[in-house]
Amino acid sequence: MDLTIDLFATSLHGWQPGKPLLARIDGAPRFDIIEVHRPRSEALAAGMLTSILIFASFTLLFQPKALPNAPAQLGKGSGPGIPGADSHDSAQQAVATDPEAHHKLIAAIAANLKQLYVDRAIGQRLADALLAYDKNGEYESLDMAADLAARINKDIQTTSRALGIPRGVFIADVVYSARPLPTGPPPPMTAEMRERSRAALLQQNCLFETIETLPHNVGYMKLNGFADATSCQETTSRAMASVNNVDALIVDLRDNGGGFGDTALQIAGYLFDRPTYLYDPRRNSPVPARTASPISGNKLVDKPVYVLTSSRTQSAAEYFVYNLKMLKRATIVGETTAGHQHSGAFHRITDHFGMGIQEAAPPDNPFPVKGWEVIGIEPDVKVSRTEAFDAARKLAESQARRR
Repeated sequence: MDLTIDLFATSLHGWQPGKPLLARIDGAPRFDIIEVHRPRSEALAAGMLTSILIFASFTLLFQPKALPNAPAQLGKGSGPGIPGADSHDSAQQAVATDPEAHHKLIAAIAANLKQLYVDRAIGQRLADALLAYDKNGEYESLDMAADLAARINKDIQTTSRALGIPRGVFIADVVYSARPLPTGPPPPMTAEMRERSRAALLQQNCLFETIETLPHNVGYMKLNGFADATSCQETTSRAMASVNNVDALIVDLRDNGGGFGDTALQIAGYLFDRPTYLYDPRRNSPVPARTASPISGNKLVDKPVYVLTSSRTQSAAEYFVYNLKMLKRATIVGETTAGHQHSGAFHRITDHFGMGIQEAAPPDNPFPVKGWEVIGIEPDVKVSRTEAFDAARKLAESQARRR
């Protein structure tokens, strides 16, 4: 088309060369146009004809061809694959469309519920419900991936509610991993591995991103994870000492994905004047049940505390947030937390699917609001994660002025 336009314009108006635009660049190669000629009409006509022929050829070459339907197979294929698809793509297609794989997965999940859930009668009824969904073809259209795990979890939750189990009680959680799940526990850490881990944590300041004193003597601490106390106990003590003289404290856990409960317990200890019980949903938790309060020289016991949360705040961070809220020791500002603190045992089912399941009843929870480890923790001041800091700072400054 462009060549046709050029040919037509040249015939009508003739051809005028543009003035060459040359940039002077010292020390670089330079090319100057010595002489320019107009393109010949016959050359433009030949080019136009060639383009038309090539375009027509392409429309013939790229006619869609039907491929025969072949049944998907698991494992190594015995026949030729689809042209242009590698073995990984073929394997993914096979897994995604094989109904037998769905049946085996659902059967394994149902067996775990029946045999391992703490209430065997409830486990049997949950298992029967999943098998019925599978028999009715409810899962056939879903790939063997995250969407299938989410649908199974939804069916477990729906059935448990119908059986009278209150919202927030952990039953089971089916998970999908794109990477193969480990076949056993990780090997024990060697002294060299522990030292490398310790050095890496210290280099990251034990996940304390920011510690500073804001105007009006408001302390601000951003902590993106609770690091291993065996490596970071001293760093945590120094961090708390650095905010010891503030009139109010903001603890930012918006990007805290959890970690070690021991460090959460250590920080909480600075906020109480006596050993204080913190609820942990794990029956045999390695974390002590009470804080080490009072801490010598600590001045934070009676200072107002504001904790920032988001939907990414989870696990050990939720343990910290929940207990401070239930004990009315902090004002929670931000978003509802993730609800990712499960206390069940994990079982590998296939290379890519596993499930956590509540095999033993959790310890009694003395606080009125339960189920935070599943449904998350509602903030006292509900704002978006981007608004949480400013909202907490205003509250903290107001309290600091009164002191």
